[in-house]
Amino acid sequence: MKPFRILLLSNSRPLRAWRFALRVMDEIPGTTILGIVQRSLAELPLTQQHIVYGGAPVGETETLRGHRARLWLRTKLKKLVHLALWWIHGCPPEFNPPKPFTVDTLKERCASLGWTCVEAVSFREGIVQDFIRSNAAEMLIVLGPDATPLESRLLPAYGMIRVREAEMECGAATPQRAAELVVEHCTINSVTAIASLPLPSQSNDGPLGFTLKADLLANDLLVQAVTSAAGRNGIPSAADVSLWMQRMVSPYLEQLAPSVRKEYRPEPRAFCRPFWRLFLETILLCSPLIVARNWVRRWRGLYPVLIVAHHLVTDRRHRLGISTEMFWRQVRFLQNHYQIVSLSEAVALLHSGRVKKPAVSLTFDDGYADNFVSLRAVAEETGIPISLFITTEPVSRRTEFHHDVLNGEHGALPLTWDQIRYWSRRGAEFGSHTRTHADCGSTDHAKLKDEILGARSDLEHQLRQSVPYFAFPFGKRENMSEEAMTLTRSGYRYSLSFCGGENLPGSAENNFHLLRKIAYPEPWELELELQSIFDFAGAARRKLVAVWKQSREAVDGHSITTSGHGVKDSVSLSGNATETPCAVAMNRETSRSR
Repeated sequence: MKPFRILLLSNSRPLRAWRFALRVMDEIPGTTILGIVQRSLAELPLTQQHIVYGGAPVGETETLRGHRARLWLRTKLKKLVHLALWWIHGCPPEFNPPKPFTVDTLKERCASLGWTCVEAVSFREGIVQDFIRSNAAEMLIVLGPDATPLESRLLPAYGMIRVREAEMECGAATPQRAAELVVEHCTINSVTAIASLPLPSQSNDGPLGFTLKADLLANDLLVQAVTSAAGRNGIPSAADVSLWMQRMVSPYLEQLAPSVRKEYRPEPRAFCRPFWRLFLETILLCSPLIVARNWVRRWRGLYPVLIVAHHLVTDRRHRLGISTEMFWRQVRFLQNHYQIVSLSEAVALLHSGRVKKPAVSLTFDDGYADNFVSLRAVAEETGIPISLFITTEPVSRRTEFHHDVLNGEHGALPLTWDQIRYWSRRGAEFGSHTRTHADCGSTDHAKLKDEILGARSDLEHQLRQSVPYFAFPFGKRENMSEEAMTLTRSGYRYSLSFCGGENLPGSAENNFHLLRKIAYPEPWELELELQSIFDFAGAARRKLVAVWKQSREAVDGHSITTSGHGVKDSVSLSGNATETPCAVAMNRETSRSR
């Protein structure tokens, strides 16, 4: 394999250029990055600027002045919310939320590795051309649309590789067009199309989410083309890139054919509770009780490690799904207020006995194929670690999940083993989720052994590494029998349930059993869940109901005993004593907590 001296020309956001350069260095041994030519942020498309600064997408007709005013106001409001939550969380020390990754940031990162970074308005500027000549690059890679193409005489020996976005027909007018990603190899004498990949628009696609997915797939294609060129004396092979597309991307695209949208409808707000309840519970979040609890945790260095249970990131309609754009905003919120850690890092924190900053780990159940693009696009952009729990039989058979079919959901296929291995090599953690998504509340030992330990065997055989984590399907207490817990302890180091609650450092339960919380899509509702406000409010409501019913029963009992008919004595002598109101309330509390 021939290593290259590569120069990057970035017509995309600076963070994408930085992460792509690191990826090339990691996946193509011996390759040297000479430097990066980065176009100024003001010259980039608005959607790219929104991704940099965390702003909401705007329509094409909005004026730049109006956009800047909205962005300024939104930035100030976010800063106020951040300061308020930082105080509520106990002002954790050494916590620096991520700042916008600008061109200046890129220059600093490049300088730390000895690379040169040049900022330019256009690739045709003299400074850019001089930079290309002076570095004697062997290959150029272009990120983003090549709005100002280079003159062919400037192309180096092995030419230039780029991904061009060609528009596709998508029916009615939409905020984001469907695209066809065309990989091209440009030399002094010719422009050769290596491969093309269609990326259809979906029902919940917005400009920002679609851009993240398109950029991810373009990065994948560029890496595969350069890898192919490195093994073929500088000439990328269309067969190599097409084979990778067939193995990795085609299984994702096949399931999208029936769901290509004809008309865009913005995704509605996904609150699960009415606003008035959220406002009341927000008052509880700001109460001295919660604030004092968090400050005590800060002083003792004993913040909980919170694990959030998602299923899939998708831009199609699905009862368990969250759109790419919404998940990106959720991650941005979490990065501002929590440290996002992998599952292995979460376990290490719990065993250390010291958690100095609020920590969150993101997990995804079942193993949906949509995650390979939508989830991975957000994870690659934000740099967050993720963990996925795989139901192995649908993956092996390439069939829909049984619980989806029962709920009338069709077309959401699982990941393939090729995708899982590819993702695992790039840092994702995988655990098992039984073979068929079975309810582990069963007492059938043979069936449980096949589901729980068989799933571990399937995963370890495919990944060629140990699998220490198991997540119970459905995850409530009634879905975890004693037999299932015993088998899980014998085959895994850790199990995860869906019972809610916090994982506290030093707790005996955290040695094996980890608790997960509900992944509410909206950051407001998610924050209340992570701070256990819903648990507090629910417990208070149940206690009030129990007290009210107990008082009513007491009044009714008093009227009966004072009636002079000896009802109380007859009941006690008959031996058919009924449940007391307190017992009824406790039974209801127990059934709700299971």
